[in-house]
Amino acid sequence: MVLLAEVTTISLEAAAAWYLPLYILSNVIGFSISPFIPLLIGGAISRRRKGDALLWILPCVNIILSVLSAAFPIIFEISAANIYARGPFWWFFVLSYVGAVIGLFFKTLLASKQYQNSNRYILYILFFFVVLGTSVQVFFPQAYLSWLCTAFAIGLYYIYYCELCHQIDGLTELLNRQTYESYLRRIRNRKNVMIIIFDIDDFKTVNDQYGHLFGDFCITAVSSCIKSVFSKLGLCFRTGGDEFCVISETANEASVQRAYHRFLHEIVSMRSTELRLPLVSIGYSYYNRNKSTIDEALSLADQRMYHFKQTRKAENSFTPSEQSGEASTDQFTLS
Repeated sequence: MVLLAEVTTISLEAAAAWYLPLYILSNVIGFSISPFIPLLIGGAISRRRKGDALLWILPCVNIILSVLSAAFPIIFEISAANIYARGPFWWFFVLSYVGAVIGLFFKTLLASKQYQNSNRYILYILFFFVVLGTSVQVFFPQAYLSWLCTAFAIGLYYIYYCELCHQIDGLTELLNRQTYESYLRRIRNRKNVMIIIFDIDDFKTVNDQYGHLFGDFCITAVSSCIKSVFSKLGLCFRTGGDEFCVISETANEASVQRAYHRFLHEIVSMRSTELRLPLVSIGYSYYNRNKSTIDEALSLADQRMYHFKQTRKAENSFTPSEQSGEASTDQFTLS
């Protein structure tokens, strides 16, 4: 609609007088709708709605001023000879549009963080592309680049967002198995990669006893704990039904131990309100291409995770606190 309105305004500039109503209408449409396009894109790619109302205030006021500009010189003015000129409050349109673009930028950053996407440089390029095109038309009104750049950027945003969605597990919003396997192939030549494996204890029993809906609740609860605690260390994946993995190229054993204890405390805290929530076993290993293969590192992490699980089960068989959700898990180390 905005592109059509802009093409119309270009075509009808200084046209015959009987085109005046159409010329005015096309300017009203273009000025009214433009700031909403970045806002709608931001709403499409981000589920977070906090603070959204504030972003819509300026564009809504801009609509009122744009409609009034059909009769009064506010945002724009059109002479009887179909000659367009900027009105004294044209800056308000620019302000509402720039505010919407900045809102889109932060919405996209939030989405990339939510989807654990590391290619944020693409966002900066898209943002720069839109700002450059818009700025040129602000300073050179006859250079109709603004919506050409914006339309192209919208297409790139869609491609970028599809890439983000393709990498995500639908239930947990962690990175999915396909992304996990692709990432493993990329890190085969890296050094000192930390691999942390998680497995929900007795998950089949939970499903059989309480149903699959509660099983899904357990998976989402555990995955949210993993993401909140370990996302600062590395990428978080759901690799199977009740299996998860974190891969980090920066973590050391001390940081993993700290994150591990925070994670256990979060699980115990959730179990204090939902006793049916199962415990989670963890194991880790280092991968170094000079010392082992990636498969060997994964196997070692898996072995440590099962050793952790069996040791804790043996301990809990003598610990009555297990029934209250306060199992003595803090005394175990990941190694």
